[in-house]
Amino acid sequence: MSDSRHAILLSAQREIEESGILGLRVAEVAAGANCSITQIYRYFRDRDGLLAQVLGDIYEEILVSTRQAFRDKVFSRDVVTIDDVMSSFPALFTPPAKRGTHLRLQILAASVNNEPLRKRLEAITQAELAEWNNGLDELESRLATGEKFDRRVFTMFIANILPYYRMLMGDKGFSPEEFFQFVRDKLTS
Repeated sequence: MSDSRHAILLSAQREIEESGILGLRVAEVAAGANCSITQIYRYFRDRDGLLAQVLGDIYEEILVSTRQAFRDKVFSRDVVTIDDVMSSFPALFTPPAKRGTHLRLQILAASVNNEPLRKRLEAITQAELAEWNNGLDELESRLATGEKFDRRVFTMFIANILPYYRMLMGDKGFSPEEFFQFVRDKLTS
């Protein structure tokens, strides 16, 4: 990647952190990268192209780091139990996790009217699903004798729905303890 392109991406990330996705201004990105708006458009075609790259990178980083953290925790053992799986879940209800969820929701919302971003998120999500499925294959091969695991809970439930909607419920929703017990029960049913 060229130094100019890299500087533009870093500047755009800073702008998003400071002003949000909707507040990103190409002129401010250019100023922060010490380049011209024309140069940004040469690399990214338009604002949507710039957002597709920057937000796609952020989204991918979030998904990959979440998966890797789970793998590092759960696969530190030769034999895995459902309780090991539960203790390896990402921290969904901490302040940093909530900030990450807010950012993912913003990225998903931005993709509604940004076709390049939507296509990039689809590709990233599908690649991550394949990686999760590989990990779940390995997980199932390491399960302790007598343990069973319903992987649909991951692909249809945890990864896709709960963290986002749980945040919207606030204090009226379920507690982290209730969540983990429910997921544990579902994983083993």
